[in-house]
Amino acid sequence: MANRDENRYGNPRITLQVSNSGQDRPHVQSARLLSAMPNSILSDIQAVVFDAVGTVMYPNPSVAEAYCAAMTRFCHVDIPANTVSAAVRDALQGRASGDLATSEAAERDFWAGLIQDLAGESSGFQDCFDHLFAHFADAANWRCFPETEETIDGLHSAGLRTAIASNFDLRLNSVCDGLPGLKDVPHRVISSVVGWRKPDVRFFEAVCRHLELRPQQVLFVGDDLVNDVEGSLTAGMKSVWLCRNGDTLQAPEGATVVATLTDLI
Repeated sequence: MANRDENRYGNPRITLQVSNSGQDRPHVQSARLLSAMPNSILSDIQAVVFDAVGTVMYPNPSVAEAYCAAMTRFCHVDIPANTVSAAVRDALQGRASGDLATSEAAERDFWAGLIQDLAGESSGFQDCFDHLFAHFADAANWRCFPETEETIDGLHSAGLRTAIASNFDLRLNSVCDGLPGLKDVPHRVISSVVGWRKPDVRFFEAVCRHLELRPQQVLFVGDDLVNDVEGSLTAGMKSVWLCRNGDTLQAPEGATVVATLTDLI
């Protein structure tokens, strides 16, 4: 099923939900058509789909800062920030291979397991987990990148549809609703609801079904080479690798590389 409300562009906001039959409800097509864009990146594209974390938004305070503070407070353990950063990075990278099936329960279990590994045998683990899970559901602890709102507004003004498609869980809704740069993006596709995480092709197929577009009509923009770029290319989409650090040595064939989101407009 799909949850709907209206945004300031007059288009329905729809968050993809999967019904018992595994099919999402048809999307109400926008009356606006894609205009011819001088930027070849957008040639023949009708929708631009953004990854969330690291692409259009970031945590503030950082994940490491939030984890260290919570573990000191609830578990009475002091863990170096670089240890937390490495543990989170390794855990997320490890999820890009193997079984990519997911759910709301699986996402909670993943984060609980990560925190448990860091906290050890501390009796404060449950309070620590509950605090951190709620922390990252609060939009006050997230920021949009400076160019996010300008880019999305520019794409909307050009007649393009936009969406957020993320390996997150339903907390993404409260975060996006509370961020001025993202609250008016009309579509959100969330892996815990779809049932598959990027880079699984079934996640990207769900994006296309939700938008009622062919893969060739969708441009996927993300900062993760495997989850976002390789995944979307495999699904037949056009792909943009957002590479803010300038390292394009690993860019796969067929991907367009940009240093900032405003390069899209």
